[in-house]
Amino acid sequence: MEYSPNGEVPYVSRVDAGTLERVRAAGAAEIVTSADLLQAFLVWSPEDLAAHRRAVDVLMAAKDAAYELIHDRLKAGRPVTELDAQAVIMERIAAAGMDAGHPVNVSFGVNAADSHYEPGGELNATLRAGECVLIDLWAQEPGRPFADVTWVGFAGEPGAEYLDAWTAVSRARDAALERLRRMHAQDGWGRIQGWMLDRAARDTMGDEWGPYFLHRTGHDLGVQIHGAGANLDDYETHDTRALTPGLGVTVEPGTYPAARGFGIRSEVNIYLAPGGPEVTTPVQARPFVLGSGDWAQVRRAALGS
Repeated sequence: MEYSPNGEVPYVSRVDAGTLERVRAAGAAEIVTSADLLQAFLVWSPEDLAAHRRAVDVLMAAKDAAYELIHDRLKAGRPVTELDAQAVIMERIAAAGMDAGHPVNVSFGVNAADSHYEPGGELNATLRAGECVLIDLWAQEPGRPFADVTWVGFAGEPGAEYLDAWTAVSRARDAALERLRRMHAQDGWGRIQGWMLDRAARDTMGDEWGPYFLHRTGHDLGVQIHGAGANLDDYETHDTRALTPGLGVTVEPGTYPAARGFGIRSEVNIYLAPGGPEVTTPVQARPFVLGSGDWAQVRRAALGS
């Protein structure tokens, strides 16, 4: 039944208590959760996976175009706003025949410390030297699974504090990926539950930046950006659902110390292929250093090449 023991996964706990009591009182059946069974109906088709990969390509190009705009404006001493960068991304998504559902997130400075921030209306900061940039963008082909990524940068050379926080976030991201690969290599699919990867990331973040990691590590990707499958979550809920082959998830740890004026998140997508997890998005190696030098070199450095 659509029931979760102790309500640990509210998304799949929909049967009312009275119905559970009646069934149990009848004594003829044991109630078990249908949470893992339901995921079987969400499995991606080959065309779903192909469409997701096309969405990834569009987002990578849109992300680069937005960061290049920011970089060039800073070099020229011209102002650049969150909405300027957002417009570049939304134009690229629309030109590809894709949809984001609502405008994507571009955050400058302390705005990046709000993990749910979206510019619009009076919320539209102008970037200043010494501030961070966080861009979270997503898109889908109609009726197909989303791609969803986050990349970060800095206006000028980032200081030691920001770089230390970045190291913690990227280490947490990589720890979740490594635990997923290791557990699959040992046991295959079926025994890996969503909360386990959240815990791997959270335990790696460290005492300095971990207290500001204020959301789950990742979510299911589907035709809704936050899909109905298992999330990587031991924070908002204790998600005991098994990671199911044929679905996709995000891995996106972050830290948001508002008092220090910045926020950082690094997000990749993983396809849970039958043969093992596949990262479908490029992985950011270091933040973009914006405003000086050649853009191509800045881009290569962020990719670690």
